[in-house]
Amino acid sequence: MKKLTLIILSLISIVGKSQVTWSDDVAEVVYNNCANCHNPNGIAPFSLLTYQDAYDFRLAISPAVANGDMPPWTADTTYQRYSHERTLSSQEKNIILDWIAQGAPEGNAANTPPPPVFANEGFLTQTPDLEIQMPAYTSKATFIHDDYVCFSVPTGLTEDKKVRAFEVIPGNPSIVHHTLIYINQDGAYPTDTSGFCNGPNPEDLNSSLMGVYVPGGLPTVFPSDGNVNMGYKINAGANIVFAMHYPAGSAGISDSTKIRLYFYDDNTSIREIRSLPAIAKTNFTIPANTIDTLYKNQTVPYPGSISVLSVFPHMHLLGQSIEAYATTPEIPFVSTSDTIRFARINKWDFDWQEFFFFEYAKKLPAGSTLRGVATYDNTSNNHHNPNNPPIDVNEGLNTSDEMFLVYFHFLPYQSGDENLNLEDMTSNFYTVQVQEFNKASSVKVYPNPFNHETTLSLAVTNAAVTSLYIYDMRGQLVNKLLDKAPLVSGENQVVWNGTNEEGNQVSPGIYFYSIVQDGVQSSGKLVYAKQ
Repeated sequence: MKKLTLIILSLISIVGKSQVTWSDDVAEVVYNNCANCHNPNGIAPFSLLTYQDAYDFRLAISPAVANGDMPPWTADTTYQRYSHERTLSSQEKNIILDWIAQGAPEGNAANTPPPPVFANEGFLTQTPDLEIQMPAYTSKATFIHDDYVCFSVPTGLTEDKKVRAFEVIPGNPSIVHHTLIYINQDGAYPTDTSGFCNGPNPEDLNSSLMGVYVPGGLPTVFPSDGNVNMGYKINAGANIVFAMHYPAGSAGISDSTKIRLYFYDDNTSIREIRSLPAIAKTNFTIPANTIDTLYKNQTVPYPGSISVLSVFPHMHLLGQSIEAYATTPEIPFVSTSDTIRFARINKWDFDWQEFFFFEYAKKLPAGSTLRGVATYDNTSNNHHNPNNPPIDVNEGLNTSDEMFLVYFHFLPYQSGDENLNLEDMTSNFYTVQVQEFNKASSVKVYPNPFNHETTLSLAVTNAAVTSLYIYDMRGQLVNKLLDKAPLVSGENQVVWNGTNEEGNQVSPGIYFYSIVQDGVQSSGKLVYAKQ
């Protein structure tokens, strides 16, 4: 009797759970969180812009979402908050998993929201001030050893410039595991294709790490709001160093990666950013068949207080977890020590490493101590272990070696830095004004570009259920102008006044409209010009 009762309760639970469909529930979650990479021109191995795409890959999506592997974001957001986090809420996870558990039904195709629209190459479509491409190179990685090579390419600059943003465009995304971008100010750093080059030594005063490219990551945009402008200076005659990582198994495949640089106006004053592996442990060994935890404490490598903008932990294949934080100096009879959290990665993933920019800048008082804790698993239970059976692993450059580094972007502290919202100060660059080019479309838009408002005229032959969304250049939803609205036949006009769903004015720049009428999708471009 008890077993029968449990069965009845289980059936009631299943029946009582409302059906989740692609059109009404899942598509919007995927568009907002996954389509950035999973689109026909993205770096992901398959697109997720249509129901059929998602249905075909549902069995791969389910464990990736359930285990937290997708979207790719390793930093613990309960420990610290960051700009542009790629995470799913519990509700969003449940929507996807319930949909797959229920057989992944499509629902009414006419209810599918308009998908985001993406540029063909890169996130930043405005014309760069300088584009530099490394020479074509064929990977020499084997099935055992990765290929680490460095290309030092002259900028050709005849005068000093100030970097506002940059974007790395991999020549062959299938083999570019990551790229470290360095500025070599004196142009003396040599190209090195030995297979063991990881970039300039951190002690090289003529070189500095500007940023990192990883698949799925956004371009590097430095904070700026017109009053506070941060960035890097590049001297005339400097080189850009591409420190490339091609993974094992990529031998014989060619690549020619490039970087697009965006400069401030020459008259703009900037606060110069610095970057260092300020936590760095060297000359260590992880013994075979052990799980080992290492610690590193060191003083801040700068004489005064600093403002920390980002954190970039780095380990290799034996890495399991890593944490970086700081403790402020204790002043007797005045104050006790405080802990400033930077990053905690509970489940290290060698394939997803990046600079995590904080939501707000972190003030680090003079005399503070940087602290790092890293755990490594050098046992046969670690399926990432490159050695079977396990052997002693030393610190070194090769992927089969190990590392314990934590990089930071920082600059000298100024009063009020801790109140700077870094996400707001970087988001505006994605939608700066650029020259418009028109595309043929069945939707008439006028005026375009527009200053205050624009009208989208929709020709409807027969009454149709219509959704009309506005997306920005990153594929992020801006506004739902129509959402499953029944339109009558004839000309239907919809006005957009350049606001988001909260009614706030958006930044000037390029936007896309995406429209679905009775399941048929089309899109076009809008330009919101400066007033």
